[in-house]
Parts: sequence; C-alpha cells; structure tokens
Amino acid sequence: MKKILAILMVGTLLSCTDNFEDLNTDKKNPSSVTGESLFNSATEEFYEILNNSSVNTNVFRLYSQYWAQTTYPEESQYAMTTRSIPDNWYARIYRDVLIDLEEAKKIIAAVPTNSLTAPVQQNKLAIIEVMEVHAWATLVDIFGNVPYTQALDFSNPSAQYDDAKTIYMDIIDRLDAAIGQLDASYDEFASDEDLINQGDTGMWVKAANSLKLRLALRIADVDAAKSKSMAESAVAAGVFSTLDENQSIEYVSTQPYTNPVYSDLVLSGRNDYVPANTIVDWMSENNDPRMPFYFRQNLGDGTYVGGVYGTNNTFALCSQLGDALYTSTTPGVVISCAEVEFLKAEAAARGYNVGGTVEEFYASGVTASILEWGGTADDAAAYLAQESVAYETAEGDWKQKVATQKWAALYNNGLEGWATWRLYDYPMLNVPEGLTYDDIPRRLTYPTNEQTRNNESLKAAISAMGGDTPQIHVFWDVN
Repeated sequence: MKKILAILMVGTLLSCTDNFEDLNTDKKNPSSVTGESLFNSATEEFYEILNNSSVNTNVFRLYSQYWAQTTYPEESQYAMTTRSIPDNWYARIYRDVLIDLEEAKKIIAAVPTNSLTAPVQQNKLAIIEVMEVHAWATLVDIFGNVPYTQALDFSNPSAQYDDAKTIYMDIIDRLDAAIGQLDASYDEFASDEDLINQGDTGMWVKAANSLKLRLALRIADVDAAKSKSMAESAVAAGVFSTLDENQSIEYVSTQPYTNPVYSDLVLSGRNDYVPANTIVDWMSENNDPRMPFYFRQNLGDGTYVGGVYGTNNTFALCSQLGDALYTSTTPGVVISCAEVEFLKAEAAARGYNVGGTVEEFYASGVTASILEWGGTADDAAAYLAQESVAYETAEGDWKQKVATQKWAALYNNGLEGWATWRLYDYPMLNVPEGLTYDDIPRRLTYPTNEQTRNNESLKAAISAMGGDTPQIHVFWDVN
C-alpha cells in the first residue's frame, strides 16, 4: 500500500499594525484546531524522531553499530548528556506526540455522531490509541520506568514515575481494546489525514497486530504465557506479510517533508557518518547481497571498508552510506515485513503456534529484507544456501541465528536494532577503545531537566530502577 506524506502548509499573513491579533480574530467564532490535524501532526513528529539520525536525538544507528562517526565520535563512545539526548527524547515524545494524540482523542470523542458516523469515530479513536501505545512503548524501551498515569496531567507538575513492566502490561491491554474496536468495514481518517495508511482501516488492523507481535516477543522472558497468547492471537488476526504493507511514511522531495536521514546527511552539508566496521565486516564475511544497497562502493577497488567504531574516521577512506540514505523520498519504515517474519521465527523457536517453523520464518525474514532493499529472490536463495547463513548450519543457537539476521535486516531502524541486541545479546558488538563491553548502553539515562522540574519523583524512580546508569537493564532485558 502506498503511503504518502501530506505536506501541510500554513500561510502566514503579515501586517504593519500593533493590533494585528485583535483585528484578525473573530471573537464570535474563535479559531480551533481539529482532532484530525492534531493526529496528523503527532504522526509526522513521531515518525520523524523514529527515523532521523540527529546526534541530538536518534543515536541508535550508532548504538547498534550500523554507523560510525568521522570527526566527532562522542556519541559512539556513549556520551548522552553533552547534547541532552535523553532530554530531547522526553520533550519530543511527551510534548510533540503524546499530548497532541491525547488532545486529538478528546476533540474527536466530543463530536456528536449518528448511526453512520459513530463507527468512523470509533475507528479514529482506536487508531489514536494504537499510536499512543507505540509511543509509550518507545519511552519504556528507551528509559525503563517513566511518568505514565500522571504524565499528561497539566495540573500535576510532579508526575510520579510508573513501573515499566506495569506500564507495558497496561498498554498491551489498551492495544487489545483498540484492536477490538477497529472495524475494517468502516472508514477512519480521510486519506489526507492519515499519513500512514491513507484511510485504510484494514491496514491499521494489521499494523496494530504487528505492533502487538513485537510487544509479545519483548515480554517473552518475563511472562512467557502472556507472550505466547499475544503472539498467537496477533498472527491469527493478521500481521504484515508483504513488502507493500510495511508501516511507514513515504517522504517527498520538497522540504520540510523529505526523509529525515536525507536532511541530516545531505541538507546539513556535513560528512559525519560512515558505515561501521561492525556490520561491514560481518556482511563481507557472509557475501551479503544487501551490501551494494547498504553501502556505496566508492573506494575503487571493489571492496567495502567500514569506519572503526567508536573513534574518528576519515570520510574519504571509508565506504559511504548507501544511495537510499542519500535520497529524499526513501520511506521511513518503523515496522517492516522482514521484522515481522523474524518475530514469528522467534515465536516458533519458543514453541508458539504461529503457522510455521523457525527455519521457514528465518528464511522468509532474510528474503523479505533482501527484496525490500532492492535485491532479488535469486540473491536471497544464493545467500541462504551458504553454510554460514543457512539456518541449519549458521553459527550458534536459535537466539544467535535469528538475532544476527534480524539485526542485519534492521539496518535503517537503529532503535529496533539496539533493542534486538539488548534482547538477545547478539550480535557481538565492537568495544570502543578505552571502554569495556559492559559500557555499551542498555538504556538512556534520565533527562537532566527532571532534576530541577521533578526531582522527588525522579529520585524515587532511580531508586526503583536500581540506579540511573546506561548499564541498568529495562525490565524485558533479562540477559
């Protein structure tokens, strides 16, 4: 399904008067924002932060060791506070995403309905709930315990931090309720109000179930029975199964709605990133057919050279990031068909009834990733025929096999690549000079702003977490 990012332009009228606001406000009919436009704005903001590669926010392509840095390697050495990375995640998810989604829900719920419009309203509210669940899960995955039950209450500036596992179990219940409310026989948002699925409720059902499958496997090591039930019901209800179902926004060639990575790599005029030797070396050893798509073979000798992770690198002496990352219209994918296949592979390996074997889903995940990036079915078959890649003969147990190939497939989704490493402890990552393997972050530390704005609640959260270091594990990271 084609997903087009609508360009929303707001015209601004300028006037040389001290009473501009009074002269241009209709006191009898005050202007108001619609719930649909707030949903649209929140969606764009959420996908922007999930897809961008700014060192001020989304450093997870670095933490996953897909990329290395050239001149300024501090983020590859796990500096978090220099650029206020935790603060920026907090601000953008709470302020730009969750508050807008919550307000959108209130406005839409207040609109009177009849027998024809009530099911449409219900679909809209359910879709907003799915988006909120995704945003809350992102916060927990990154930080652990976070403000939740009191977080969006403006009358309470000292919101308490809720237990991360408790939040997860609650948002899972909310997601189930939202799935139950979605009715594919009725419309939802108009096509230009829904940046993800252009008004296709059926695709939102699949998106919600694919998210449910992801969350199910997140909790597999802390609540196996619930994980099994969730995964089986999600797959039975229908998850992504083809490439055109990837949950994504397709960006355009016109600013400000180009792909955020293109904005960071091209429009910035800087050469701050190169592929990391971690992934380049692994792919080279396995004759991976995705290499010409992931990286540019710009050195003239037919080889790929990754930058040494965690230190300075010379841009001209390394291979460069692939053409897709320098293209303004590359889709911003947040849940892919390939990821779903690997989730099903894990589920099958754990004995869940998801309609196939771990070997079958492993091969499907690899194939989907190769096709997604521009390879062919023949490329995938040849790659899977190699002893080092075939499920039966690849190195390690099922966790190592599935995790390593899933990590490779998530090359342009650093947050999920980092989550994969934390869940499975594979692949083995490189250690920056002067650090140890234990220094690789398992979470972001809490924002420094919380020390002044919400110190008592923050101290309670730190005590409950057992500290506020990057080495503290979030609840589902039990290894």
